[in-house]
Amino acid sequence: MKEETILKTLNCPNCGGAYNPAKYRCDYCGSYVILSKENYVDLSEIPFDLESKIENKYPGIYVFGRLLGKGEKPILLGSANYLTGIVSAGGKLLLTNKSLSFSAHGLNIGRKEAKIDLRDITDVRMSANFLISQHIIVSTSNSSYKFVVHHGKEWVEKIKDAITHAEKFDERAGNSCAMASDYTVELRNLKKLLDEGIITQEEFDIKKRTILEI
Repeated sequence: MKEETILKTLNCPNCGGAYNPAKYRCDYCGSYVILSKENYVDLSEIPFDLESKIENKYPGIYVFGRLLGKGEKPILLGSANYLTGIVSAGGKLLLTNKSLSFSAHGLNIGRKEAKIDLRDITDVRMSANFLISQHIIVSTSNSSYKFVVHHGKEWVEKIKDAITHAEKFDERAGNSCAMASDYTVELRNLKKLLDEGIITQEEFDIKKRTILEI
């Protein structure tokens, strides 16, 4: 679909209601609908709220018609060229808190798409060729992606920052799982003591609250 056609669509992809593209949000169901002709749009400061406003209509975040995954929020959106050998495709580059993805415009012959999980990125940098100052290179363990963007330095900084936050989130999630596992073992052992009559129900309840910090 042509970008020009998408930008003229004023109906929410979630509920079908009319919305104002400048507000980024549907007034009826609360979905965020992000469309932009701008070459560089910083979305990191938008306080996304995904509570449903109407019954049986679940809001989400739509970026050029693409529904982001659960917990995924956009950080940066902009025009870009995706370079693959001597061929390039024009489209949109989107950075979220989980991935970096490229979607080509419908006018491109041999349409190209790319999606890179932030956890797979090993390096991101500006091109060594300073004649192409907005040429950024994103590397994984087995691939290299080249994009020409506006505000290349800002893209590199935002991608690195998103990777850092993603790593911290994964670390916290891992710690939470480990703690939950420890709690399970302690509680099972405690229940065994109760069943064998070694401790009373009152002692069990007190120790259980201590373990769960409640």
